[in-house]
Amino acid sequence: MSQPYLSLEAELHDVFWEAEDDGSEVRLMAEFLRKYPGPALEIGAGSGRLMFPLVQMGLEVEGLELSRDMLELGSQRAESMGIRARVHQGDMSSWNPGRKFAALLASAFILQLAADPEATLLHWHALLENHGGLYLTVFMPYAELLGDLPENEWYQDHRATLPDGRVGLLETRHQLDREKQILHREHRYSVSGNEPLTHQSEQTLQWFEHAQLLALLSRCGFRCERFFVDFEPKRMVTDPDRIDFDGILTYHLSRLPMKPSI
Repeated sequence: MSQPYLSLEAELHDVFWEAEDDGSEVRLMAEFLRKYPGPALEIGAGSGRLMFPLVQMGLEVEGLELSRDMLELGSQRAESMGIRARVHQGDMSSWNPGRKFAALLASAFILQLAADPEATLLHWHALLENHGGLYLTVFMPYAELLGDLPENEWYQDHRATLPDGRVGLLETRHQLDREKQILHREHRYSVSGNEPLTHQSEQTLQWFEHAQLLALLSRCGFRCERFFVDFEPKRMVTDPDRIDFDGILTYHLSRLPMKPSI
């Protein structure tokens, strides 16, 4: 089972993202989809932060989301935007619509939340048409690995002012399993006010070195067409493990037929 966003975690997710993102990933995803015309699916569509602007552009995009709380927020967002959007409820590692897509969008590091990333990638391969495209964003937790964020100590992760003036806050504490390349996070969400709101959650994700991820993608039937760092398409490098960047990597991949096992 994947890890859903619930309660305040769902409500504050987009607030924190939108405070730091100028919509650059929407533009990157739109450019990618134009290379793979036909129906597309955003995996982990959440409340439609990225998907709905794509729909407004006239692109044929559906969504897949596990969290019912996020789905409800998405329904409210779609209504406020005056759009009709199709978002399915299901787990990214097993949901089967009985048809295939020309492209898949897997942003916001969604793959790293999968209990079994390899099995999940194989499932995504089965959802795609032959030579269809996969847009994939992952990250390396450099701040945690290098000690810029203290392990086993609470720190302020995100802070943003809500439209009604209240303040949303996310505090995080993490632990690392360097051998298994696992990052475990504990989250404390809160919203200020006369009756403050709070919510606690946990999240476990796996990270991959660039070479590891390329090998995994190849085993699962994907060919890397290009990759770049920090949402900057011009920053294409030979080895991202040797440069200084924020740790965000975006891959453009194409689906290849799987070789029969011997």
